[in-house]
Order: sequence, then structure tokens, then C-alpha cells
Amino acid sequence: MLAAAAVLPAQNVDPAPLVPADPLVPDYQPVTNAQRWDHYWNGTLLSSSLYAATLGSALWDHLDHDPPEWRQGLKGYGRRSVSEYGFHVVQVSVHQAGATALGYDPRYQHCDCKGFFRRTAHSVKWSFLTRNNAGQTRFDVPALAGAYGAGMLSMYWYPNRYNALTDGVREGNHEVGLMVGVNFFREFGPELKRSFRIGN
Repeated sequence: MLAAAAVLPAQNVDPAPLVPADPLVPDYQPVTNAQRWDHYWNGTLLSSSLYAATLGSALWDHLDHDPPEWRQGLKGYGRRSVSEYGFHVVQVSVHQAGATALGYDPRYQHCDCKGFFRRTAHSVKWSFLTRNNAGQTRFDVPALAGAYGAGMLSMYWYPNRYNALTDGVREGNHEVGLMVGVNFFREFGPELKRSFRIGN
């Protein structure tokens, strides 16, 4: 249902701007429905990076015995992997559905600036901002809704002692921190890829 909502035409329900429009991108091209669909599937759910992140996060939790009720061994690791994948599916689906409803761009906006510190600041800033169809800067409510929504909903398949509000918000905070880190690598990813190719 959420996946279907991610490709519906955007509605004109954009709330009042919470941040001023960015004048540096006057020729901004809004994301199309076809691009939204491609981003939802190929850029996220079917991306190899998602599976790598899922297995890595599950391994971290497995080594940390989190949650301990899921025990160790292959079965425990498999359960944590499925849990992590479910978390990311919920997060991406809520983010995409919300972005579609508000007419927001779910993609990361690369910086047109130069310099390590300016680009790093940009990657942090644009973890919380996005653009609407008019190219205006907006606070990225759908991205945060995805992080915290996934955090709270995932608690329903965790052991009973976990609370959807307290533990779910904690997971959401953790995911927001990861979003910043991921966007840092998105910003500098092209240079890193070129460096690896040169090194090879």
C-alpha cells in the first residue's frame, strides 16, 4: 500500500515554507513520477547497498546480542537480518509516500559548492532539508517520519519488553544519525569511486 502511494501523482498540499528558498538552483527540475518509482525500487529497495547495510547492521546487533532474546547462531543472525530489512522497507516506504503526497524530492541534493568543510556542512544540512516541485527549500518532514515511523513500528516485532514510543524513538534517533553519515558518503561518493578506480 505504501509502495503504491510512492508513485501516485503529487498533490498540492505543500505546507508553508519553514526555511527560505535557496536561490543557488534556479533551474531545478522536479522529480517525475517515473523517477520516484525508479528511486523507490532501484535506488533503495533493490539496491545492493541496502542489502550490504542490512547485513552489516544485523551483524553489529548480533555481536552485541541485541536483543538477547533472539539468541546467537545462524537463526539469531537471520532474524536480526530480516528485522533490519523490514525496518528499511518501512522507512523508505513512509519517506517516499510522504514525499509524493507533499510533492517533495526524496533524493539527496548534491552541493554545487567546493571545499571539504562546505560540502560536509551541506551534507549535514541536506539530511534535514529537501526541495518541493517548485525548487523551494523545505524541511524534510517525510524523511524524519520515515526514520521515526520505522523505529516505532519495528518495536512491534521485537520482544514484548520493548516499547514503541521510548525504544522506537531511540531507534529513530539512531537512524537520523545514520542518515547524516550516509549523505556524507553520497556527497563525496563520486570522488571516492574515482579514487578506487585510479588505485586499481
